Amino acid sequence: MITILAGLIAVVWFLMELIYHYQGEITIVPIKGIMLGALYNSEEIEEEDTEHMIQILFFVFSFNFIWITEN
Repeated sequence: MITILAGLIAVVWFLMELIYHYQGEITIVPIKGIMLGALYNSEEIEEEDTEHMIQILFFVFSFNFIWITEN
């Protein structure tokens, strides 16, 4: 259990550093129900930019990490 918690903390720390580097944003949203998992999505918003999102679902909270990179 401690190993899983340490791994989760390491992933969140890595994502926080990534968001700081790319000047992104973090949102923490409560969800209805219980979920556990992760999602990655990227979408071209203009011809030059790509928006990336990593969503981590941990029981009743959703942590969304969003940043934009130039192509």
